Amino acid sequence: MKLLFVNPVCLDPRITDADATVVPVGLYYLAAQMLDTGYEAAILNLAQADVKDPEAVFAAAVESQHPDVIGFSVTNPTRFSAMSLARTARQIRPRTVIVFGGPAPTFMADYFFSACPELDVIVKGEGEQTSLALVQTLAGETGKTGPKICLDLSRIPGLVFRDGNKITDTGPAPLIQNLDRLAHPSRYFAFQHLAMSRGCPGACTFCGSPLFWGTRNVRFHSPEWFFEEIRTLAGKGISHFYISDDTFTMDRDRVMDLCRKLIHADLNITWHAISRVDRVDPPLLAMMRKAGCIQISYGVESGSDTIKKRLGKPVPNSLAVQAFRRTAAAGMIPRAYFIYGSPGETKNTIQESIDLLMQLQPLGAIFYMLVTFPGTRLYEQAQKTGRVSDEIWHKKIEDLPWFEVDDHLDFHQVKQFGNALRSAFYDHLPEFAANIELMNDPSLYPYHADFLSRLGMTFSHGDYSTDDRIRNPDGTAQTLFEKALSYHPDLRAFLGLGMLFLKHKQMDPALQILDQGQNHFPGSKDLVLCKGICLMNQHRFAGALACLSPFEQHPDVRHYLAICQKELETDHE
Repeated sequence: MKLLFVNPVCLDPRITDADATVVPVGLYYLAAQMLDTGYEAAILNLAQADVKDPEAVFAAAVESQHPDVIGFSVTNPTRFSAMSLARTARQIRPRTVIVFGGPAPTFMADYFFSACPELDVIVKGEGEQTSLALVQTLAGETGKTGPKICLDLSRIPGLVFRDGNKITDTGPAPLIQNLDRLAHPSRYFAFQHLAMSRGCPGACTFCGSPLFWGTRNVRFHSPEWFFEEIRTLAGKGISHFYISDDTFTMDRDRVMDLCRKLIHADLNITWHAISRVDRVDPPLLAMMRKAGCIQISYGVESGSDTIKKRLGKPVPNSLAVQAFRRTAAAGMIPRAYFIYGSPGETKNTIQESIDLLMQLQPLGAIFYMLVTFPGTRLYEQAQKTGRVSDEIWHKKIEDLPWFEVDDHLDFHQVKQFGNALRSAFYDHLPEFAANIELMNDPSLYPYHADFLSRLGMTFSHGDYSTDDRIRNPDGTAQTLFEKALSYHPDLRAFLGLGMLFLKHKQMDPALQILDQGQNHFPGSKDLVLCKGICLMNQHRFAGALACLSPFEQHPDVRHYLAICQKELETDHE
């Protein structure tokens, strides 16, 4: 039995949303489960940036791999791609079983079976046990009649399948209580996005997580299982991870245990996490920082108590302010998620969000226009009042902005809300960076230096450096680099200052700071290269040649060595 798992493409092109190009971690779990059981399984990511013709790449994979089952991970934005690919698969291999899974088919089975004649089966919600039972049944029923297969499928909970003109729903599948019994995806694949838990106890009206998992209870991997996953991936060369649990710090003791394991293993990794402002404290944050965490994202959503109540997230603003300050104090970027265009949104509620943003002083922020989709309480409310039905998903749209079903909002108004929030953030970001107050804990000083220099590079050479909305990014970067060095010698800070001085033609200060950096990091090729370029700018080609020669094995250094040699030969002539 051969299986091909596919991540389709979004309807609209993605320019800045990197998450849309990543294989959902659930596909890695599914494929690993099949491989562990002895089946052949592969994953095809059609969403990655280098896939220029997804249909052609998919067709070639089907023709070469001859899959018996093709499973698509489907969201609302990828549903049209998945249905188109299903048609392609049916044309190439008519007897291939087409399976859809993921949030969109879980919540819209009737829509998908009406819109996609090629679709055979939907796996609802958590997929490992249901998918394995499905594949084992299909493998055991080779050559048998359709009705017999349908009879056997009807005994597998968690499926919706086509039986002639009839659609059969087998009901919900029991959840996997011990997640550690699942196969380790890291044995077979290399990836960066991980999840230690499944589920969320929250009641956010804009989120489909509780309904997708079928419960508000949270289930966890053990710290040992999750640590082994990270260690294996680190051994494959992965050095940065995105931990995408709805609330990573829900079980504080579990996170502390994991962090102790990561610190002891000294894997030299970094990672991002998502949490809630009421689920962090200084000792936990300090431990996470020492274990490699460099950013925590928090769903703030709004500064208005009225809006937060309607979104199902009535967390006091004071807790948010406290969490953001504590996160920055521990040496991690606190990133805020804000939502605008919510039910009851006005200029006054947006001003409340801006007022909260000014208190939070986030160092990163994402502003989302509220959209609604099946599986959320907001969508259910809109359905009950007759403002929307599943028929809308036959239109070529990715999602449904709330303002389209709200008589009190319109696009122009909501766009202004978003612009106001973004302007407030970018106008004051240098101020937020200047106001960072770090924990006075000597054990954290090296991490403070790393944090400040990392943030400094974002202003001098990263995303913030090219954003016209940010005033004097180089000045902010220089302040951060200098502050970093006040805590601990830091390679990135020395290099950042050297490059800034070089950029502004301040060669003597550049050489001075680079020499200081070399005293601490004598083997750094980057410091030497920057120093060599400074010397070349001063027409000191002999000094630059002597400086760069020890690193002549590096291609980028050889380029500058050749220039120095040519200049010296010209001078000699």
